[in-house]
Amino acid sequence: MNYEETKSYISKLNHEQFAGYHDWRLPTLEEAMSLMEPTKKNGDLHIDQIFDPCQVRIWTSDFRRDSMSWVVRFDSGYCDYVYNDGNIKYSVRALRRR
Repeated sequence: MNYEETKSYISKLNHEQFAGYHDWRLPTLEEAMSLMEPTKKNGDLHIDQIFDPCQVRIWTSDFRRDSMSWVVRFDSGYCDYVYNDGNIKYSVRALRRR
């Protein structure tokens, strides 16, 4: 989903109290990068096999500047920033607040 859809999705998880909780959010860049493996572990991805192989690239809550968000690219093994326009679509890995 694009970045705007991501914000709506997280809001929906909280509104519907997904899994009984209402404190869902996007991971920070640091949190998302903590899942990164130095070598490919999950097919062609730099992430443990326990995780869904369909989530190749994920959004984070961190921004480089107003119109650019940091993303984690498990297919390439690094992070980068992208524009928050409607054309760019990545996955969401929601987590609960600490």
